[in-house]
This record gives sequence, structure tokens and C-alpha cells, in this order.
Amino acid sequence: MSQTTVAMKTPNLFYPFLRAIRPFFFLSLLIGLAGLLSGCSKSGSPASSSGPSGPSGPSGPSGPTAPVAPTVLSIAPDSAAFGSTVVITGTNFNTTATADTVRFNNTVATVSNATATQLTVVVPQGAGTGAVKVTVTGNSVTGPVFTYLYTYTVSTLAGGTLGDVDATGTSAEFDDPYGIAVDTSGNIIVADDFNNKIRKVTPAGVVTTVAGTGASGFKDGPAGTALFLDPPAVTVDAMNNIFVGDDFNYKIREITPAGNVSTFAGTTVGQTNGPIATAQFYGPTWMAIDAKNNMYVCDGQYIRTISGGSVATLYDGKSYTTTLNSFTAIALAPNGNLILLDDYGANVFSLTTAGVFTNLAGNGILAYLDGPAATASFSSATGICVDANGNILVADEANQRIRLISPSGVVSTIAGSGTAADKDGIGVAAQFNYPHGIAVDNKTGNIYVLEPMSNRIRKITVQ
Repeated sequence: MSQTTVAMKTPNLFYPFLRAIRPFFFLSLLIGLAGLLSGCSKSGSPASSSGPSGPSGPSGPSGPTAPVAPTVLSIAPDSAAFGSTVVITGTNFNTTATADTVRFNNTVATVSNATATQLTVVVPQGAGTGAVKVTVTGNSVTGPVFTYLYTYTVSTLAGGTLGDVDATGTSAEFDDPYGIAVDTSGNIIVADDFNNKIRKVTPAGVVTTVAGTGASGFKDGPAGTALFLDPPAVTVDAMNNIFVGDDFNYKIREITPAGNVSTFAGTTVGQTNGPIATAQFYGPTWMAIDAKNNMYVCDGQYIRTISGGSVATLYDGKSYTTTLNSFTAIALAPNGNLILLDDYGANVFSLTTAGVFTNLAGNGILAYLDGPAATASFSSATGICVDANGNILVADEANQRIRLISPSGVVSTIAGSGTAADKDGIGVAAQFNYPHGIAVDNKTGNIYVLEPMSNRIRKITVQ
């Protein structure tokens, strides 16, 4: 009997184990693939996993704090003269005085003391009226308007004795100084009427003779031999040529800076217009010259013009009133109008270059009254000029005062008490003895006044 050998399958001991973990294996595989796919970026690069955040660094320093703008609440007093102390109250001022800048109408002032809320300030000279501006570390604020009160100090520049002496100050002598002008160097040019001379007074009071011998007559030529006949008026052009209203010779004379005297216009007495070599004047006196070298002349009741070598009549005062006998003073306003006085001296007039004549100030009554121009009173006003600010200055002779007409049309008294005397002083404490002629140096603001009765030149220093 043969035997059949049957091979026995050896049992796999790991199979049950593999079978048992197979579901978990595939699950783990799927999870791994999903993690691999999610770890890839869109560009295919693996995304880097960020680690835990580190500690933050220290904060940097903060920038500087912007300066706070100042404010101005008040200024007290709100009107004062040069050198006065005022207090500006506000906020955010620098406590170091030099770090605060204060301007009065654009004129820098001195800050003498400073706190965070108050500035003590000295009013600067010639500040004028306008807004106060405070600047602190680059920040500026405009405060209220401050009214500047000008100070008018009257002194004697030269003369005081009747005679004919060139000298300095009160040692000099005049005889009826009647006409006055100021040249571009600040020298005062005087028509020394009864001495038949044209004199010059420097700002320091040194008096010299410009032209004339002292004898009366008519003669052109070198200044030292030229003759005049009681010349009452002078004016000066931008080249410092002096023009003389030589009324009794019926001519306007010219004195060059080189010292030569010639006849500028006029021949014999009359009213004929035309070329300057043949034109006639009745009695040429006060003159004014504009920026284009046109000359305007007071010639009795007429205002005459000299332009381009020809004489013409601009205005006849009789057309305004038959009582107007002559014009006795003339000046040019900033707008080109002529400012005039007549022989009555109760009004101040305006005349345009087109010939329009109006009453500028005065009520027509010989009296003394300040106030609005239309109601103010003058008494025998004889001299007039206009300063750089457009103020009209009037020598109010019979009132013994110097009056001012502001551009806004208000008349006030700047010097003189009303008593006829020669007394120096400030403002209305000073006294004049029939002030007649007046001129202003618009570079310095100083005013000069003639007193024929005292043979004296007075100076008003404006601060």
C-alpha cells in the first residue's frame, strides 16, 4: 500500500495581524498624502511652517512735539507813544523774551519780559497804527490793532534875531524868512525875503547863503552876484535845483546846484500863456513840482502850470468865489491832487489836474476847532505841506498852532498852545509866534516851520 504524502500548508502567523491593521494602514496612507498635498504651495514649493513668535523689541523714541501756536487776547494800553511799555496777554508764549518776536504794524519791538501768558513790550519808534503780530518758534498770530501816538517835539533850529548873518543855530540871523522847502539831502531852503537872499540851513542848523547879495533888483548869473526882489517862495526839484518865486520881478528863477541863477519862466507883468520865454505872470509865488517835473504855480487868483517849456492856466479861483483874491500856499498830495490855501485862510482846498476844485477842510469861519474836516475851523492859515503818510500839515498862523488833516479827514492839533510866543516843548506845550511857512523832510519825518516875526526856524521832531 502505497502511501500518499500530503503536504501540510504552514500557517502564516502575520496574516491575521496584517488583516487586522489593513484598514488602518490605508487610512494612514490617505492622511499622509493629504498632508503632503496641503504642504505644497501653488508654485509647487513647500510652505515653510512658522515657528513660535519671538519676544517683541523695544519701542523707538517718539518724535518731537509740534510747537503750539500762540494766541493774543489783548494789548494794554491799546494806544501809546514811542518808548511806552504795553502788556500783551495771551497763551503759549516762550518764557525766554528773545524767543518771542513782536511786531507793531510790521515794526519789530523789544520784548523786555516774558511769561507763558504775558509779554511786556516797548513800543518802537515810528511804528504807526496797525495790527500787532506775535511769532513764537515759527508760529505767528495777529492780534488787535494798536494805535500809535506820535510825539511832536518842538525846538529852535536856527535864527531868532533880525539881521543877515550866516552862522550856526541861534547865532544866525534872518530878516522875514517867508518861504521854505527841503532838498533831497534834508537841507532846509529858505527865501529870506527882506534880505533878498536864498539861504540854506543844514539839519544841524548851519546857515549859509545860496544866492543873492542882499541888494534888491534883478540879475541872473553866478549865485554870488545875482539879485532878487523880496523873494517870498522857494521849491526844490529831484535834482536839487532851487526855484524861486520872484514875484515882484514877475518871474520864476532857477538856481542850479553848481550855483548859477537864470530865469526859468516869465517876462513882464501879465497873464499871457505860451512858451516860457514869452509868458507873463502877475506875481508868481508858491510852487510845487510833481514826479514828472510839471510845475504848479500860485499866481494871484490863478493856478498856472509849466510843462514841456510852456505856461498854461489850470484854474481861476474867481470861478469858485469872487472873494478869493489869491492863492497863498500849494502842495502835492500822494494822489497827484493839489492842496491849496487862499488869502483868507479859513479853508483848505483840493484841485485835481483836470481842474476840479473842492473844499477839503474848514467851515469858512475864522476860528479854532478840531474835528471832522467839514466842521473844523482855521484862522489865517498860511502854510501847507504833505508828509509821506498823506497827512496834510497846516501852519495855522493866527491860531499859533500846527494842525494836521489825516487821510481819513480828521483835523487835530499836533503842536502849539494857541499863545503867541517862542517856547520849545512837546506838542501843545510848545508855543509859536505866528507860524507862517511849513515844510517836511519825508525821509526823516521832521517838520520845519518859519516864524517871520521872530526871524526863526523851528524844528518839530516826529517820533
